[in-house]
Amino acid sequence: MDDEFTARAGEYWPRLTRTARLLTGDSADAERLARAALAEVYARRRTPRDDAEFYVRRALVRGFLRSRTRPFIGSRRAPEPYAAGQLDQLTEVLAALPPRRRAVAVLHHWDGLSHREIAALLNSSPGAVKAHGRRALKALRAHPAYGAGGRNEPSPVPPPGIPAADLPAVEEAGRTRRRSRRRTTAVLTTVCALLLTPLVVGAVRGTGSGGDGGDTTPVSRTAVRVVTAGERVSAAPGAEVWLTKDGKHWSTPKGPNQFRPAGEGSKGSGAAITLESEPASGTCLFHSGVLRSSREASRVELTTPDGTFTARVLTLAGNPGWSVWYTDTRLQDGKGQLREITVKAYDSAGKLLAQTGPSS
Repeated sequence: MDDEFTARAGEYWPRLTRTARLLTGDSADAERLARAALAEVYARRRTPRDDAEFYVRRALVRGFLRSRTRPFIGSRRAPEPYAAGQLDQLTEVLAALPPRRRAVAVLHHWDGLSHREIAALLNSSPGAVKAHGRRALKALRAHPAYGAGGRNEPSPVPPPGIPAADLPAVEEAGRTRRRSRRRTTAVLTTVCALLLTPLVVGAVRGTGSGGDGGDTTPVSRTAVRVVTAGERVSAAPGAEVWLTKDGKHWSTPKGPNQFRPAGEGSKGSGAAITLESEPASGTCLFHSGVLRSSREASRVELTTPDGTFTARVLTLAGNPGWSVWYTDTRLQDGKGQLREITVKAYDSAGKLLAQTGPSS
C-alpha cells in the first residue's frame, strides 16, 4: 500500500471505527466495516485527495446499510443484536432505530454532519434525510439521558493510526476489488456494445423535433445525478465535468481545466441556460452548459440539424438553484456542426424553463 494512502487511512481510522461502532453496536463488526470501506476506496485509483475521507465515510455507511437491509428482503427476521455503549446512555436509542434512521442519527447527532452532507453520503434528498432526522430526534428526546447532560463520547477516541496487522488485509481486499471491477467493466462494456448498437445508430440519425417550437413538450425525464463538489464525471470520450460551489468545470483534449461561473448569463432571478460546444476525442462533439432556474428541470434537450438529443444533468446536493447539463453528438462536417444548435429545458409539467438561441 502506498505511504500516502496509509497515512490518510491512519488519520481516518479512529473516526471510522467510532462511527462504525455506533452504527453496528459491535466492536468486531465495526472494525470489519471500517476495513471494507478503506479497501473499497483504495481500489479506486482516482479518488480526489481532498475528498478522500468523504468517499471512505460514504463507503462505510453504505456498507452498513447493505448489510442490514439485504437479509430482511422477503423475510421477517429480527434485527441483529445491538450493544449500547457503556459511556453513552443515548446509544440505547440507536438499538431500536431502523438502519437508515440510525445512520442519519449517528451522522447528525454524533458526527455533527449537516443534512445536506448526509444527503450526499446516502445519495438521498435533504428532505428525506430531515424526515428521518426528525423521527430519530423524537426518539432521542424521549430518553432520560437526552435532557440530563446530552451526549457523551461512546468510548475514548484512540490516537490516529490503523493497526499494522490490518494494513495487508486492506491492501489485498482493495486489489481484489480492483481486479473484479476491471473484469466486470470489460464484460458489461462488451454486452452493452452488442445490445445498444442499434439504439446508438438511431440516436445519431436523430429523432427530429416534430413540433412547432411551442412552450410545452411531452414529459420524459432527463437522468439527474447528484454529485459532491469536485467529483469528476466522465461525460463523453475524452471529456470530464465536475462541479464546485462556484460553477461548472470541464476538460477536453483541446481545452483542459475550463470554468464557467454558475451565475453567468442569468438576469436577475429569471431562468437561463448556457451552451458550450467543442470537439472531444475522435469524431465526438461535446456539449455542456449551466442551467439556472427556480424550478427543477425534468428534461433538457439539444436540437441540431441531425435531430434532438436528451442531455444528462448534474447537480450538487442541497438544490443550489443551478445545475449542469451535458451530452455528445458526432462531428460530421468539421466546425459546421457547431452552428444551429438550440438547448431547451422543461419542468415536470412539460413547460419551457429556459432556452438558448442558435449558436454561432
